[in-house]
Amino acid sequence: KNHFLFFDESYRLLKQHGVFTYYSDEAKEFSKQHITKLKNAGFSKIDWSSCKVEPPKDSMYWRKGTILAPIIVK
Repeated sequence: KNHFLFFDESYRLLKQHGVFTYYSDEAKEFSKQHITKLKNAGFSKIDWSSCKVEPPKDSMYWRKGTILAPIIVK
């Protein structure tokens, strides 16, 4: 969960109403730990869009049929 390390800094850098998005390694919804880390950084408007993807069958990077696109607003 390398992206967790950047949440505090992203909150500090964003202007009010700025949107924060990043690669999330979750396929359907954020885990409780993920949401807690975002809230602890200061974010309160936490949403996402589940996107269908078709990675190559031999992909070593992503194998699921969906991926989350985080939409986090300061």
